[in-house]
Amino acid sequence: MSAVDTAAAVRRLPAAPQMTPVDPLKCSTTTVRGPWSGPVKVEGRWRPDPDALPDETVTVTRGPDADSCPGDLPPEPDCAQAVPWTGLSVDALVHASAAQRWVSSAVPGPDGRRSGAPGDPHRVPRTMTYTVMTPRPGGGLAIGPALAAGASACADTTARTVGGTTLLRGTTVDRWAPTTGAPPTTATFLAVIDPRGVAWAQLGGPAWPRRDIDSAAAALRDALARSATEAGVPKVPSLPVH
Repeated sequence: MSAVDTAAAVRRLPAAPQMTPVDPLKCSTTTVRGPWSGPVKVEGRWRPDPDALPDETVTVTRGPDADSCPGDLPPEPDCAQAVPWTGLSVDALVHASAAQRWVSSAVPGPDGRRSGAPGDPHRVPRTMTYTVMTPRPGGGLAIGPALAAGASACADTTARTVGGTTLLRGTTVDRWAPTTGAPPTTATFLAVIDPRGVAWAQLGGPAWPRRDIDSAAAALRDALARSATEAGVPKVPSLPVH
């Protein structure tokens, strides 16, 4: 082909489609997994159950454009779902609730056996499984009212509010337990809701004594304060919650 013919052929080729740039950070989240225990500290609160293995800590942080990300919390709790009864994935929950950070892990609960008691391979250990959610500095969380509504409808909770901090206690069904035909496994449910964020926990295994439930509630409240401080959320007055 001559140079003129080649130029004409090139002009007849269809134009390359114009691709829209995709921002990889659009509505993104960052997930970090680590062996550390997370914000809940049990040292000095009870003797940890040696049969309960601490879980990895999972931290999910939303991306810089999260304010523009779509997402709404459901209008009603769904008790067939796991806590917090929204049916949302972690990423969807982070965006819908305007959370900056979501942290979840598990720590050993109190060892209720006598010192020197023989081991039991079939024994179920006590475990405290928890989640802490904090907003961005200067922001707020939308999950508080939804968590309280779900706890009331699905965990038969009682509530106590002191100085803007609400502590919920109730009983929830462990929906992750294997189906064995036995009665559903239940666990004590705890939640803390205050202007710095929300936190909730399930106290699994054999029934926890009242003093240890009180200690778990205090540990959960301290974990929320610790996580909020790490996230840069301003402090609120520290008031006792019983």
